[in-house]
Amino acid sequence: MVDGEYGVKNYEVKPKEPKIVDANYTPSVDNLSAKDFLQIYLETLKYQDPFQQTDISKSMDDMVKLNQIRYFSEIMGFTEGLKAWMNQMTFINSLNFIGKEFVFKTDTVDTLKGGKYYVLSSEELTDVKVQILDGDEVIKEMEMDLSEGLNEIDVSDLPTGQFSVKLKRQDTEITGWQLGYLDKISAVGILDGELSFDLESGRKASAGDIIYAGGNAT
Repeated sequence: MVDGEYGVKNYEVKPKEPKIVDANYTPSVDNLSAKDFLQIYLETLKYQDPFQQTDISKSMDDMVKLNQIRYFSEIMGFTEGLKAWMNQMTFINSLNFIGKEFVFKTDTVDTLKGGKYYVLSSEELTDVKVQILDGDEVIKEMEMDLSEGLNEIDVSDLPTGQFSVKLKRQDTEITGWQLGYLDKISAVGILDGELSFDLESGRKASAGDIIYAGGNAT
């Protein structure tokens, strides 16, 4: 303590000790506790203009929003953890699929990759014309009676290439069916949160591509 000019004593003011935070600390509203918020709020009140006082309801609204942000942050963390756990359980359960055959949906008959092809019908239909097309040209046509479920189509005499399939009855195109191929799963994985398969033919498919399992898919 030293006497200053005009006899006014000068006091040495010791600054506050700095707050030490963890090396991984990230300053953001998510790191602000309710206690910290209240301290900041009280400091704000101390220095505010008494003639232009802050509306306390605005500050309370800010605190509510702060708690909402923290709540949603915690929920997002929980959801991500749950998603990772479910993916892990799905992967473990899917290991039983390895070596099993399923019918997978497709838009074309690919004779280069080979395999058996099926029409999956939602109902029984008689006198159905199955047309296999190369572009707009019909290169093979056969008549079949479709049962509900799987119906194998003969692609053994087709040339190498990819071909589309149409079903007609009395010259009217039929809907309510799917084209599929039979293949065996050789490996499984999780890709972008979705179960994926490596197939014996070299194709890749997802769980959503399976349209038939068991029954006469052999």
